[in-house]
Amino acid sequence: MDQKTEIRPRIISSISNSGLLIILALVLLVALMSIIIARQFASPDRLIMTTGFERGAYTILGERYEQILAREKVQLKLLPSSGSIENLKRLKDKTSRVDAGFVQDGTSSLSEAENLVSLGAIGYAPLWVFYRGQETFSYLSELRGKRVAIGPEGSGVRKFAIDLLKLSNSAAPPTMLLDLSSAASNKALLEGTIDAVMIFGTEDNALVKELLYAPNVKLMNFMQAEAYTRLIPALSHVVLPQGILDFSKKMPPHDVHLLAATTSLIVRKDLHPALVYLLLDAAVEIHSNAGWVNKKGEFPSLKEVSFPSSNYAERFYKSGRPLLLDYLPFGIAAFLDRTILIIVPAAIILIPLIRSIPWLYSWRHRRKFYRLYRELKNLELELMESPAPDDIAGYHEKINRIEVSINRITVPLAFFNEIYGLQDHVDLVRGKLIRLSKQSKEHNS
Repeated sequence: MDQKTEIRPRIISSISNSGLLIILALVLLVALMSIIIARQFASPDRLIMTTGFERGAYTILGERYEQILAREKVQLKLLPSSGSIENLKRLKDKTSRVDAGFVQDGTSSLSEAENLVSLGAIGYAPLWVFYRGQETFSYLSELRGKRVAIGPEGSGVRKFAIDLLKLSNSAAPPTMLLDLSSAASNKALLEGTIDAVMIFGTEDNALVKELLYAPNVKLMNFMQAEAYTRLIPALSHVVLPQGILDFSKKMPPHDVHLLAATTSLIVRKDLHPALVYLLLDAAVEIHSNAGWVNKKGEFPSLKEVSFPSSNYAERFYKSGRPLLLDYLPFGIAAFLDRTILIIVPAAIILIPLIRSIPWLYSWRHRRKFYRLYRELKNLELELMESPAPDDIAGYHEKINRIEVSINRITVPLAFFNEIYGLQDHVDLVRGKLIRLSKQSKEHNS
């Protein structure tokens, strides 16, 4: 017998039938856990999104998401809010039922986002500063002493407006900062009861359009836009190109420099993957076209923002939507795609375990012969070292005991060749012993 044969039985000599059952149970448990983890719960058909104020950009965006998700039989419930900060509070609240919402970069920190992830930046929200008067304003410092509407508590625009006005030394009296809603601010500016309005909004924002085309209302061109972005990194410098509003009338008559906050689509970390992919598909459909201040394909994207990126979003932007989504109903495709992601690493564990079962089964039965082979080999070595053994009867007794032990071995039919092979070796050793016994008698006679 070779050294390899001697070592293997020592490794598994302690494995019993119960041990094999444990290994089988482990394999089944890993497979079952893979399926349970992959499936978790059936893909839900309801989603709650926190948006923004009435007629605002976030409310309009939410309505577009609602239409797209309805095509996949998913009901999207929209919750109005005062803006980005209130949206973030709702998302962070673990007792809240809100699943997704629009949040501006710079209104939170990573430490506040333990249960939240980003599905990507979906666009710029320019900060529009509209004002009345004969003068032309290009600096926020020129608003000192004016009546300025900066948005209600809980809105993103209020936070950035205060930060910007403080940098320009225009936030303290005699400046009057008014916590008016966007609709109320527009009305007050058009009626002339306030001097300026600061508002976030995209080209879809009806309130922004209302002021852009209103007579006697002007739009501030931020001459220090780039400098502000160095001091407030959450803001970006964007340009409203000449003529983008109306080419024939050359509106605006020149490039207008603006500041803009990046808006991200934020969801809870435990949101079902099927809904995550639905939202990502909707984001591409809604935000990938060119806008007033961004080029085609610039959004959605995983721009650096204040929230960690969703793993599903990273896969989506790197390699596109799962191929199965093009051929199967959405819920089934999302389930299968997720199952594959779980099963692949699980297979790394399962395959070696499964492959080891036949080997363990075989060695579990063959180890029954090793002790007898060892005893037989030791007996044979003694015979070789003592050509004229004295205790012939003792050797016969050892051989007989080994043979009895062989006859008591119970193994499946497939291992009977091992029994017969061991018996053949017993006969060979017994033959040697008989020859030595004859030689011993002849020598003594």
